[in-house]
Amino acid sequence: MKKTFLSLAIAILALSFSVCAQQKDNTTIEQLKAKALLKMKTAPKDAFNSYYRLFHKRVPNDEAIRNAIPQKKAIVKGITKEPLAVPDNMIFPGEFDEVQAILMTWPYVTKTVSGDQYAEQLFDGYGVYSDSYTLVPVYSTPDVSVGSTTKLFASLADGIQHHAQVWINVWSTQDTTTIKNFMTQNGTPLTNYRFFVNPGNSFWYRDCGPVAFYYGDNDSIGFADFEYYGGRPLDDAIGRVIGQEAGFPVYTNTIEYEGGNILVDGLGSLFTSSAVYSNNTDHYGLYYMDSTSQYGYSQQYKQALTKAQVNDSLSHLLNLNRCTVLPKLNYDGGTGHVDLYVDMVDEATFVSTKYPDTLASTSDAQRVEKNMDSMQSFYAECPFSQKYYNTRIPFPAKDDGSWYSSQNEYNSSYTRSFSNHTFVNDAIMQPVFYNTTSGDSAGNVAAIEKMAQTYPGYQIVQIDVRDFDGYGGALHCITKQIPATNPIRIYHYPMRWFNTTDYTSSSVLLTAFIQNHSGIASANLYYRQKGATDWTTLAMAFTGGNIYNVPLPINDTVTSDTIEYYISATSNNGKTITKPMTAPQGYYTFVYGTNTTGNGDYSSLDRVEDIKQIEMGDFSPNPAMQTTSIKLAQPAKTNIPVKVINLKGQVIKTAQIAKGQTYLQFNVSNFKGGEYWAIFGDNASVAVKKLIVIK
Repeated sequence: MKKTFLSLAIAILALSFSVCAQQKDNTTIEQLKAKALLKMKTAPKDAFNSYYRLFHKRVPNDEAIRNAIPQKKAIVKGITKEPLAVPDNMIFPGEFDEVQAILMTWPYVTKTVSGDQYAEQLFDGYGVYSDSYTLVPVYSTPDVSVGSTTKLFASLADGIQHHAQVWINVWSTQDTTTIKNFMTQNGTPLTNYRFFVNPGNSFWYRDCGPVAFYYGDNDSIGFADFEYYGGRPLDDAIGRVIGQEAGFPVYTNTIEYEGGNILVDGLGSLFTSSAVYSNNTDHYGLYYMDSTSQYGYSQQYKQALTKAQVNDSLSHLLNLNRCTVLPKLNYDGGTGHVDLYVDMVDEATFVSTKYPDTLASTSDAQRVEKNMDSMQSFYAECPFSQKYYNTRIPFPAKDDGSWYSSQNEYNSSYTRSFSNHTFVNDAIMQPVFYNTTSGDSAGNVAAIEKMAQTYPGYQIVQIDVRDFDGYGGALHCITKQIPATNPIRIYHYPMRWFNTTDYTSSSVLLTAFIQNHSGIASANLYYRQKGATDWTTLAMAFTGGNIYNVPLPINDTVTSDTIEYYISATSNNGKTITKPMTAPQGYYTFVYGTNTTGNGDYSSLDRVEDIKQIEMGDFSPNPAMQTTSIKLAQPAKTNIPVKVINLKGQVIKTAQIAKGQTYLQFNVSNFKGGEYWAIFGDNASVAVKKLIVIK
């Protein structure tokens, strides 16, 4: 009995010593953090520039570590990703769609607890420094200095919160107070925000953050969680932990894929680069803490994937109709991501970088042109679409307005791009490369003027991002869209221009797909002649399958005229949205007339050849189980594209009625049971037919 009591007393005493030691360690770390925050207030503006360049480039500098630490086929709880089944009919919205929030983090400075040396955090409270690969205790403080990197993040958070809620992930709870105080002292207090508390590695949340989607009858929000760079295991977990804290289901998979290489149109098309192949052909997986390793951690050994396996996985995980993998650029900071040169302003329109003539012969400039030609060769997945548009924005120069002496110089010291921006509803967080005292002001001002034309009605929030020169990314790379609840979808292929010499009619038919899970109460077209102030309202007629159209009156005898228009829809549950989202400040511009041959960037596109209604029967059998067919009253005068969509506007099948053909047959054996609508024609559709599939 005495022995038992003595053992218990010793155990309690040992536990007390352990708790006291832990409290002492925590107190020491808190004292170190407090001291570091005080020093930041008096640090010079460039105090942490070299630190960020060493530890926080977009692609981690972990090749030496990778070659040193062991790989193991270990299963580590909380890190190893097992693939999960995904919901049916997921919709991955475009970045131009409505959002409820933008996710970002804050720049952190990490030092060793012992020796106070700059370090890189790998795991919560542990990291590496200098040329040592062995884990040591570290502490991290949010950068609240007067440096330009801090100003960049503060300007970004403030810019976002005026148009959506800004979600800021911090590494410890007390950092919320530190950042709020800093923002207030900066004159930009946080007023529309939410903090999340999860330790991290860096700030490239486009790449490691969740890829959000809608699913189910009520358009619930879910997160797809891809695998991130192995050397940033804490950031790899961000998608999962944010999803859990926000209440969204997370679907985790083992494909290594960064968000900066994901460009989707919201309708089932993905445009990405071949970097997704190279990232999945090696065996380097995530770092994980390992007490049996001499370094304190090891790296998972992962299975290499073939191109076919990557394509199949992406098509399944992102619910794709089309997966377009383009050759990656070689001089973009090392990522190979498409967000360094291309963006989408809506589901039918690309915006891409236009290199200057001085650089036009370089390999990356030529590759961009070829890639854009490839992307434009496709028909947009918009239900009533023709081919994608492409407009161009300038390529940023150096601070003195001169161009880069070589692609190597651009790659190592600049990697600038105007297209690496972030949509926040009716605003764009826009990277620029000048301020009132330095930089190529003339070139930047001209570029922003072009941006304003390309993105009509958007408030362009300019943020100087030259601190990211050579990093391989800018504002798009450090932010992530969280889509809005209760979305109203408006898919519309805009009428840009056409010549009326061969087209004599008092109207053109404008068509849109409009859908909300509660139903649509009303849909209207607003239009006016250029130069007018007031808008004329026309009610759009419901034709079935969430398809609406309206004749837009025109005078087909004029030489040239311009009409401005937009679409507005209100759901049965009381929400209203416009297309473009910035309307009425932003709108579509439609030019027509007997001498009209284009509309700005849109010349040689969108000429209406024939939009007369063609006569055709109905599907038979209908309902169908295996196959069904439809007949035309007369042979097709030209090739007629056909798209089959579901009630959310997703294109399920594409086909074509060839010139001279009078008959089309569909195999619907792989369709799920339900209602579908077949759209015959493009832009102003020539016919819409209902199809029911039963199982």
